[in-house]
Amino acid sequence: MRGTHGFSTDQPRRRRVALFGFGAAGVLIADNFGPVVASLTGYGIFDNVTISFVLASTVVYLIVSRGLWNHQPISMMIGSPPDLNGEWTGHLYTDTDEYDDEDVVAVNELGYGLVKMEATLRIRQSWDRIFVELDGPNTTSESTGATILFDDGSPTLTYNYDNEGDDFHDELDQHAGTTTVEYDPEKDTLKGTYYTGPNRENYGLLVVEHAV
Repeated sequence: MRGTHGFSTDQPRRRRVALFGFGAAGVLIADNFGPVVASLTGYGIFDNVTISFVLASTVVYLIVSRGLWNHQPISMMIGSPPDLNGEWTGHLYTDTDEYDDEDVVAVNELGYGLVKMEATLRIRQSWDRIFVELDGPNTTSESTGATILFDDGSPTLTYNYDNEGDDFHDELDQHAGTTTVEYDPEKDTLKGTYYTGPNRENYGLLVVEHAV
């Protein structure tokens, strides 16, 4: 998946078992490809056709990790994380100094004292790769690394990101940060916190729900 990067999980053993399974399936396909094709087509000329173990294993890996990883019972067998693909819309609550008074959250609301802004989160994900993009009011952040924990309790996604900033807003310099959100499968929402590095030094909340 172009633009995506790997992510770590709390299921390393199951991942290793899955990779072993991809290899085993590749061996079976490589050893039996010719005879199976000959049997299906009725042409004995295919009986001696062979394909490499590497090619067969790669094809199995791509089919499962890109297309079948989020379908039962395969997802359970290979230790798939929750499927977070799609667009998530909601709000970013930040402690920025640049705001209009009417944007500050009231005392009895979520994010009290912070500035409420519309935000859109886009996630592209497969079995072992992911890319997270957050569109805020003025800039876009892109993930550079991630971890998904789902073995115990509510699944959580933590990702590091880079933001190129905005030349037209002095307070939005280039910066990096970290976001951690918890996935609620019943409400289909992501909710958590973020903080930025020394170039920005602010923090806040992110609350979004699955739109697509």
